[in-house]
Amino acid sequence: MAIDPHVPLGFVAVLLSTVCVAQTEAENHITSPLDTTYDCHCTPAAHRLELRLDGRYDSNALRNELITGLWQGTFLDRELRQRSAGRSDSGNRGGYLLSGTLDLIWGEKFLGSEETQAHIRVGYHEALGIRYGSDLYHATFFGNSDFENSTAELGDACMERVSYQTIGFGLEDRRSRSYLLLQLVNGRSFSSADIRRADLFTATDGRYLHLDLDGDHARSDTSASPAFSQGIGLALSAEVNTNFKIRRLPSKFTFGVSDLGAVAWNDQSLSVNSDTTILFEGIRVDDVLELDQVIIGADDLQDSVGLGYAQRALLKPLPVRCYLGLKVYAPHNMTYELQAEVRNLPGYLPYASMSASHFFAEKNSLRLEVNAGGFGGWRVGLGYQRTLTTGLEVMLRTSNALGWVSGHARGRAVMIGVDYAW
Repeated sequence: MAIDPHVPLGFVAVLLSTVCVAQTEAENHITSPLDTTYDCHCTPAAHRLELRLDGRYDSNALRNELITGLWQGTFLDRELRQRSAGRSDSGNRGGYLLSGTLDLIWGEKFLGSEETQAHIRVGYHEALGIRYGSDLYHATFFGNSDFENSTAELGDACMERVSYQTIGFGLEDRRSRSYLLLQLVNGRSFSSADIRRADLFTATDGRYLHLDLDGDHARSDTSASPAFSQGIGLALSAEVNTNFKIRRLPSKFTFGVSDLGAVAWNDQSLSVNSDTTILFEGIRVDDVLELDQVIIGADDLQDSVGLGYAQRALLKPLPVRCYLGLKVYAPHNMTYELQAEVRNLPGYLPYASMSASHFFAEKNSLRLEVNAGGFGGWRVGLGYQRTLTTGLEVMLRTSNALGWVSGHARGRAVMIGVDYAW
């Protein structure tokens, strides 16, 4: 589902109009830019510990019932597979994002400055992004029999999956919470494919297959355990926060980048670049009655169809995330927020969200959001935040509430946060 380029502007218009109305009704309810006790990120603290667990998958075509069936290994009937067939062009998208980060910010003074704190972050990240066409989906889930005596256009398609760990050290401004981190990256595994053209002709009765292929494929060393390092890299993460006012309402603008860097994967990594035509007429086995040479070696089979891999070191960029946000603290304990982000993952479109949060009963906050983009389409999200004790807050959010209650919906998401300041 393509995103209307006017949507982000519409979000801004709705937000500003709402803020202006609220401001004229009760602009004296906010006494200072930091009079937002329900937002823990506005009060300076000597030490902070922040935990974030984030897991989500989404698609503009694949339904939850298909993903759940694949994960559980259950039988998928034809009607179920047909409901996730998507569109006829190459606009089908999907993917998942998994991450867990732990941040420690501490110190009354760092490098001689009372306004600077040390910042350490450790994290685990895994991401997958795919972009594919309808013919590729049908060939995968229904076979190529429907393309008898015709050509299936399996390209244009793209896929990237990566798993890595990070440990970073840097500086943070105590009041604005702007920070800069330099991170060491441990690459655990990766796989990528870019199929620019893959036209598969299936002859009558499947007598032979003719493939016109132009594409690249690369992956990390598959013989090693993913628990060990298969690559080393460096990355930068930074965030800039600026406080200002919109019509006398305290506001905050945020711009940031996460995991801007690359990993040098070891020389056992595999890659292949094919721009060729492959004619496959089957495999001939001599002396089958004597059971001699019945088992065909994988290397021999790959070479016979022109897909032999080469071992070499590879340098691959990380799935960097660039984001910006605008938060406005309004009267009546309301907070309005706009966010937008991009990621360099296949199938991931620019993502935008608009949310409203209400603080009540001194310790609780409810959040409602509308978002669009990423791997999916329009979604509605919910969130809850509570202060358990002085300095300790917990948070639970989902950017796709419908995904948890319907198998016919597309995508699920959850984010858990714990903040402790002392």
